[in-house]
Parts: sequence; C-alpha cells; structure tokens
Amino acid sequence: MKPRISGQEAVAAAVEARKRCPIQLQPADPGQPALNTEELTPAMPNAEDLTRATAGTEAVLHGSNEPPRARRAPPRVHKPLPHNDMCTAPTPDLEAHRARLRETFGNTMSDEFVDVILGKLVEGLRPSPFDTLEESTLNTGIALIDSMQPKSELEAWLAVQIVATGFAGMRFLRQSHRNMTEEYIDVWGGYALRLFKTEAQLIRTYDRHRSGNSQTVEVRHVHIHSGAQGVVGIVNTGSNVPDRTM
Repeated sequence: MKPRISGQEAVAAAVEARKRCPIQLQPADPGQPALNTEELTPAMPNAEDLTRATAGTEAVLHGSNEPPRARRAPPRVHKPLPHNDMCTAPTPDLEAHRARLRETFGNTMSDEFVDVILGKLVEGLRPSPFDTLEESTLNTGIALIDSMQPKSELEAWLAVQIVATGFAGMRFLRQSHRNMTEEYIDVWGGYALRLFKTEAQLIRTYDRHRSGNSQTVEVRHVHIHSGAQGVVGIVNTGSNVPDRTM
C-alpha cells in the first residue's frame, strides 16, 4: 500500500471538504411533532439531589473546588435526515435554543461561533458525506460537551475535539473486532488505541487549562536527619509570591 494518497484523491477530498459549511440552527418545521417541553426544562432539585451535590458530586468534575450546581438538561437539536448536516430547533422557540447552545459552547456571545463549532462537531461525527449521523448521536455529543461545562470558546473548542476523537476511537474499535482476525485487530485496534491516547491527552490539557496550569504535589514522608532543620508549609519571604519551603 502506498504511504500517501494521489493528487487526484487529495483534490477530491478538498472539494468535498469545501462543501461542509457552518451549521445555523433552523426554525422548527411546522410539520414535525413537538417534543415534550418537560424534557427541555430543567427540573428543580429536590432535597436528596442537593445533599448529593453537597457531598461533592459536582466538585469532583475537573478536580475543581467550585460550588456544586444542580444538573440541567442539555440542549437538543432536531436532525430531520441522517445523511445531511441540517439541524432545526426541537420546539418553535428558536431564540431560546440558540441561547442555550451559546451557553453550552463556552458561554459565547457569538452566534457565528456556535454555527461554526456545531458544524465542526457534525464533521467529526460524520466525517464523510456518505456517512450518516443520527439525531441521538449528535445530541449525545452535545450532552457530553455540556457536561464538561466549558467557560470560554477555547474550552468549547477543546471539548469538541475530545468528543470527536472519542467517537472516532469507538468507530475504529468496532472495526477491530468485526471479523475477529489478527489483521483486523492489529490494524484497526492500533488506530483505536492511538485515538484513545489522544483523547486522554486532550482531557488532561482541558483539565490543566481549567485549573490554571497549577500542579498539586502531595508529600507523604519527610526525612530530617540528625542536626538538620526543616520547615513544612508556606514561608513568607517578604515578596508578593510566597515561598513554599520544605
């Protein structure tokens, strides 16, 4: 097999890529069945939910020390056909769904960013124009991004990369045991493993960005030899930055 594609194949791939444009959420089709509005409205948390949240369920996410918040239903879109990129609002309230998508994609103020990032998400889940993308799969990707709670456009961009890489890895993993032969497992399984490693690296990058690139070091044992002196803690040296001495 040749290590690179031909010029004709590269041109064909570039032409197909130019056909993929940003996806602007369209108004709901008057003929489509209306979804249950209760599914789109966040429910009020009860006492048990608040107790569980206080216990640290939400604080564990990204290793942050942020106060817990009540879970909200993620935004959803309606995808009439699996073989194209058109998406519509699930209810007639188009502006409310656009606002919810802006909140999910990093609390952005730009509708253009939402259109572009939604298009990139669809491209990642449906890389070829001959592929299909079901509505449930797209809404699953949006729900994953919403669960990561991106707070900026950069974090939303990283979240889309994480979701797209994870789905691609699952696709190669499925191919690896399709025929249960060594050739399929070695080739497709190797690609799946690389994608999962890339996904893990992206998640670590996302977490480091969320935590401000800070690093926590846990010291379990301190040995001070005879005649030596040691201080464990934060020592103020007079400068603005404390000197952490051990």
